[in-house]
Amino acid sequence: MKRSVTHYEVPFFDVDAYRIVWHGNYAKYFEIARCALLEEAGCPYLEMEKQGYFFPVVDLQVKYVKPMLFKQKVRIEAWFAEWQHSLKIKYEIRDCETNEVYTKAQTKQFAISIPDHVTQFESPSFLVNCVDAWLADDA
Repeated sequence: MKRSVTHYEVPFFDVDAYRIVWHGNYAKYFEIARCALLEEAGCPYLEMEKQGYFFPVVDLQVKYVKPMLFKQKVRIEAWFAEWQHSLKIKYEIRDCETNEVYTKAQTKQFAISIPDHVTQFESPSFLVNCVDAWLADDA
């Protein structure tokens, strides 16, 4: 599956007193990777909003495999697992030097129409078309 890759070096403000990344910061890392993936696929959040939709995260699942440390250089990979009915994105955070997996995760989002805030149980055609085209471009 085609993936977006974002590189990140763990800053001091993301770690606790033991210089280990605080668990709550992982949601930020996934957001950074998700924004990059959507941008690469041609459907960034600003375009989604122009099309009349918000895409809030409705579910987040995280598997912390190994603790990440201050100054560690990591690669956050993100890819589409579902985009027809909801937007499901999977993630892996890997060490840049060893390629070891440190974290696995998944987020799920639904399209919510603006301004009436009605949940859409099918993804808008512009999103499906963008993702399909981006994935086909890799073929």
